[in-house]
Amino acid sequence: MLGSFPPEVAMMGSFDRLLLLARIRLGARFGRMPAHGMLVWAALIGMGGGLTSALFREANIGLKWLLTGQSGDIVAIAESLSPGMRLLIPTVGGIGAGIALAVGARLFRGMRAQEYLEVIRLGDGVILLRPTLARLVSSLLSISSGTSIGREGGMVQLSALMASTVGRLFRVSKPQLRLLVACGGAAGIASAYNAPLGGALFIAEVVLQSLAIQALGPLVVASVAATLTIRHWIGLRPIFTSPELAAPADVDVLPVLGVGLLAGLLAPALLGLLGAATRAFQWSRLPLPIRLGLGGFLVGLMSVNTPEIWGNGHAATTALLGGQLEADFVLHLLMLKVLATAIAVGSGAVGGVFTPTLLMGAAAGWLYGEALHLALPGLATHAVTFAALGMGALLSGTTHAPLMAIVLVFEMTLDANLLFPLILAAMTARYVAAAIRPSSVYAHSLGTGQARLPYLLHVEDLQTRPVATVRDDVSAEQVREIFCRSAVQHVWVVDASGRYRGAIALHTMKRFLGHDDLRHIRAAAVFMEDDVPAMRSGAPLTDALAAFSRTGVERLPVVGANGVLLGEISKTDVLLSLA
Repeated sequence: MLGSFPPEVAMMGSFDRLLLLARIRLGARFGRMPAHGMLVWAALIGMGGGLTSALFREANIGLKWLLTGQSGDIVAIAESLSPGMRLLIPTVGGIGAGIALAVGARLFRGMRAQEYLEVIRLGDGVILLRPTLARLVSSLLSISSGTSIGREGGMVQLSALMASTVGRLFRVSKPQLRLLVACGGAAGIASAYNAPLGGALFIAEVVLQSLAIQALGPLVVASVAATLTIRHWIGLRPIFTSPELAAPADVDVLPVLGVGLLAGLLAPALLGLLGAATRAFQWSRLPLPIRLGLGGFLVGLMSVNTPEIWGNGHAATTALLGGQLEADFVLHLLMLKVLATAIAVGSGAVGGVFTPTLLMGAAAGWLYGEALHLALPGLATHAVTFAALGMGALLSGTTHAPLMAIVLVFEMTLDANLLFPLILAAMTARYVAAAIRPSSVYAHSLGTGQARLPYLLHVEDLQTRPVATVRDDVSAEQVREIFCRSAVQHVWVVDASGRYRGAIALHTMKRFLGHDDLRHIRAAAVFMEDDVPAMRSGAPLTDALAAFSRTGVERLPVVGANGVLLGEISKTDVLLSLA
């Protein structure tokens, strides 16, 4: 392997020779390293996301035990409690969750805990540690006491917080930090639902609103790594399994379109109810502990006779897919779950509505299937199949992300025959819901109306400090030392006034790096090239993309109006910002 390099290299010191040979060999084999480096980061963030999700699960189990004396499924716990305890525990949990938020707001005054959705879409990738931890404590108290909210929200936020902290610790660029936080979010979703593709597509389709490979590749890697990690705790099986769930290979198209139409009508109504409940609680102007305590009290009151509304709805969804329920009970459960979720969200409980939406969709689909069987006794499709289709359809209608909904429900059930009817139902629900209500459930968090269009960005928005710069009078030996110690492909050359003159490329010098007399050679006179263009700091980002496409390099120098070198810009950062 070493024989393919010039014999002069052998005259160098052994340590410098090994460094140079490794860099040249890896550079020739792997090309632009930053893109591959992001995949490595994504895998590490994915594993970290799986571990933080497991930590959140264990904390949830511990808090359930402290509040109820039991650590099993939340619905099973509710069923074992007396009616009075079903009322008391959500109330106490709500008050505690409100106190956590109030104390966090007082202790960390002026520090706002941003949601990961906002940080990825609008922010710079920075999630503040202390106020976010206060919100996570509040979330744990809410979900552990039976409030009708999903724990996936806290799991994803914790995973995104870990990714943001790691990225800031290693001082990655802003676009790369945003991508790392996105990878943390994807890892959290994948860990919550044992769904690697669904986790990646949720962030890509809902948050980034792009399927560009520069972002989707790291998201998939992070989701897969998180799924492999979390399976040590939750196993390999999909989260929803049922002997009754076996979709026929041939489905009736019109009934499937009907469940999509139903979900498309229900989704805007559900979102409207969530918004109305939020406004009602805000209008009350109650202190946070009283507001969340009232929300917990109302949920507890409804659970006195229907303990199945406790928690995120996972157990009730599993029961629906088992098919052993009565239509009157399912209708009752659906109405109470919608109301309980609206109260929980409106009161300010910290958590997600992803899993509750799956239960509502499953219940609506199941009832739709039962009604069809009464009207059309010869219909081959089982009501349980319509329940699975309802999950995907309502999820698509509320998130406006049909591809994510299709893949996620498939991964949660692993029934390949569901794919075709899922496509029909999810696409129908998405377009019907969007026609009635253009905004999705995440519209407020994403703030799409305030987002800065990427094509309005300038080079100065992404420029970073130059890594390797030399004066035009330095020796070639000094440049060789820079290539030995720094992972750069180009060294920028400036004059005595700091104005950009040109670049020295590693591939240009590599055949001469072993010469002993490099100390007597002026590097700029022999090795400097002027074919690496400099970008003006005020130039549009699209100009930088065009320059990268012409040159094929990974980094370009950035200069001011007077030609002084100000920094450099990365092709990876440009692609991530314009993706």
